[in-house]
Amino acid sequence: MKTIAAAILLVAGFTNLFAESETWPVYAFQNGVHFKSAEERVKVLKELGYDGIGAARVNDALSLPQRLKLYDEAGLKLFSFYVGGRLEPKGHNYSKEISQAIKDLKGRDVILELYVQGNKKANTDKQAVAFVREIADQAKESGLRIVLYPHTGFYVDTLGTAVRVARKCDRDNVGVMFNLCHYLMVEPKTDLKAVLTDAKPLLWQVSTCGAEQGGSDWSQLIQTLDRGSYDQAALFKLLRELGFKGNVGFQCYAIRGDSRDNLKRSIGAWNKLHSQ
Repeated sequence: MKTIAAAILLVAGFTNLFAESETWPVYAFQNGVHFKSAEERVKVLKELGYDGIGAARVNDALSLPQRLKLYDEAGLKLFSFYVGGRLEPKGHNYSKEISQAIKDLKGRDVILELYVQGNKKANTDKQAVAFVREIADQAKESGLRIVLYPHTGFYVDTLGTAVRVARKCDRDNVGVMFNLCHYLMVEPKTDLKAVLTDAKPLLWQVSTCGAEQGGSDWSQLIQTLDRGSYDQAALFKLLRELGFKGNVGFQCYAIRGDSRDNLKRSIGAWNKLHSQ
């Protein structure tokens, strides 16, 4: 019996070790993958060791089915699309191209990163919920999930707002996304552990980037991952402790310089961070 018990403990120890060393799928935001063609995007991401691309735009030189085929053939994944709409004085408005994309993505393990524009004073959660439910119900028919994407200056601008609206939606395919740069821009003094803990059951995706602690503009808050004073190790230690199992994207908006070099610097910093 002692031998059996020892064996069970040994297996459990290895299981814990593997769980602790588990890495998250990582993708680059399309806004930082600036190359002449979709084919070149795929080639560079593959060579550098990314798992795929995300925060992609619905519109592209190649049709969505063609892009999906391209990534499939390269063994890469198209993780997510960045889409959204605006709350109006009455109702909401969004591009019908989103609805077509949802149909084209049927059966795919793809997430829609949904932003919700609007005015905090003029609009309401009720309006936001109506909009999100409309998209979520379409997505459900295609087997897709949605994450509410907190964005500076939008109606959904903080992780807390995203969680509140997601819960009110009462849809099992609606979750939330944490975006480091928008968190640091909108609510840098908010208790990060508290908001992430509250979001835990709905937290399906995270974006990060190099950032200056205390930064006040995008050039400081969106950098390659090897730059900036923000403690990335502490962030991902917290996410690991919370049991985060989703995807991780690198925000690349308006980062200057050569795209390939920037992508190489970020994936290099990521690999170094998770080898320590």
